[in-house]
Amino acid sequence: MSLVFVLVEPSRPANVGAAARAIKTMGFEQLILVNSNLHLDKEAHWLAHGATDILAQTLVVDSVADIRAQYDHLIATTARERGTPRQYLTPDELKDTVLQQLGSVKKIALLFGRESSGLSNSELELCDLFSYVPLINDYPSLNLAQAVMVYSYALSEVNNRLKHKRVDAQEGQLQALKKRTKTLLQQLDTQDDVKLSRWLLDGMSLLGDRDCKMAHQLLNDISRKLNID
Repeated sequence: MSLVFVLVEPSRPANVGAAARAIKTMGFEQLILVNSNLHLDKEAHWLAHGATDILAQTLVVDSVADIRAQYDHLIATTARERGTPRQYLTPDELKDTVLQQLGSVKKIALLFGRESSGLSNSELELCDLFSYVPLINDYPSLNLAQAVMVYSYALSEVNNRLKHKRVDAQEGQLQALKKRTKTLLQQLDTQDDVKLSRWLLDGMSLLGDRDCKMAHQLLNDISRKLNID
């Protein structure tokens, strides 16, 4: 498994530099910027302070959609929305979930939205999991670099586990499960029930390795029973 940090259209080079320093401090190596070249700015390099190698190997893509097909999991960091049926994980809950998926998820991208407006609705729709940092007070809130530090610290145990124990994930098993489920829902003419589909697919994004294997077996049994290829 690999885990990369993605900054979507950051507006301040200082935040990019500080984010690079944060992820390197916790043992991570890859930063991706969406529609931004701020990693080249001198201020970003000043704030990186010892992590300029992270900036030097930063990847730039045009949109979040460009990285969707490359990663098993896209995880959105966002403010928690009340009244939504989606489940929002704290950084610690996210860590526990990811640790249970070391054998079924190979590549993870953790997304951080714009400083002013966060991730767009269309970008959120591309994501598999959603996470937020519980705050005692709504203001002052964490800035981008601080949020990256919180998550890089919380997920450092995942990184340490991977470095000390070789884990070979089966390529895309969790995404394969979700794709099979979408196909089955279409074949059962239930794809128009948006709430049902979202509830089921969001729940699958939380499955650990054992439950993922069991769910694949269940789909095999259902397909065989219904004579579906």
